[in-house]
Amino acid sequence: MKKFALPLATILSSALILGACSSDTPQASSSESDGTNKVYEIKLSHSSPATEDRLENSLQEFKKKVEERTNGAIKITTFPASQLGGEREQLEGVQMGSIHMAALAGPLPSVYPEIMVIEMPYLFKNEEIAYEVLDGPVGQEILDGMLEKTGIRALAWGENGFRNFTNNKHPIKKPEDVKGLKIRTMENPAHMAMVVSLGGSPTPMAFGEVYSSLQQGVIDGQENPVSLIESMRFYEVNKYATLDGHVYNPYAFIINESLYQSFPDEYKQIIQEEAKNWSDLQRKMNQEQVAKGIENLKGHGMQVETLTDEEKEAFRTATQPVYDRFRNELGVELMDKVLKAVEEAEAKMAKK
Repeated sequence: MKKFALPLATILSSALILGACSSDTPQASSSESDGTNKVYEIKLSHSSPATEDRLENSLQEFKKKVEERTNGAIKITTFPASQLGGEREQLEGVQMGSIHMAALAGPLPSVYPEIMVIEMPYLFKNEEIAYEVLDGPVGQEILDGMLEKTGIRALAWGENGFRNFTNNKHPIKKPEDVKGLKIRTMENPAHMAMVVSLGGSPTPMAFGEVYSSLQQGVIDGQENPVSLIESMRFYEVNKYATLDGHVYNPYAFIINESLYQSFPDEYKQIIQEEAKNWSDLQRKMNQEQVAKGIENLKGHGMQVETLTDEEKEAFRTATQPVYDRFRNELGVELMDKVLKAVEEAEAKMAKK
């Protein structure tokens, strides 16, 4: 038996070492570049296209600035087009630390219902009012609440944009036109409730499945911002678009909290500052893409309807039950804060 004692001890010792090295941790992988300087390798995920889209383009600028300002101590690799899974998987990845950062628009209500308060139908009349509210105290309160409720740190708001209907059946000009249509939505209860209030059938599914589902007739239509309708080439599988802007849908730029706390203070400040710069740039890029996108949709044969203020008011009235339902679910105080902030923003914009 003695001749087996040393090898057995060696094997057990090696197993313990390997187990410790392979333990799952929410930190970014890191290495000592020169024996003293720690290098953080960060995976940044999103579901928008890898090319010709404002989200990936703006995140490349974020990557560039952070890497420059940290002298390469933080290295960021982007994973666009749902390469690391759908938005729900990306959200779970950021929670667990297998994905370090993400820009997400859809699944956050599943872990943080309060965020739906800014996605009530026809809440914001234009982007300027949305920016005023989201960049103000209420918007910051909602971002801060995400950390408290989920353990995920939200760095900044981006812009997915105003969501609009497309479908293959007929133009949508009044609420009744949505009745009976099978419409893909994100996994967002407020969005789904809005479609129900208009008489449609909401069908949540992963973003990467939408094109083929439209092509195969699994769904009649979908709702997304112009930038994504164009970049995802939905004009190839849907004939009608209605620019009703029923929901203003922001991106939340998020980071794993354990990773964030592992940064030196100077890196935390850089990440925060560049996230704000990203927000400004990404919104600008989105606006440019939307302006070009509308003309491109028409150029590809899509019939594009633009609603008047009176026509939008009919949709706003029809979707009032969504406000009534979520007022209690999300909290009366929070809903009132947001509505008051919108009212104040509208008054401020009217004076300009």
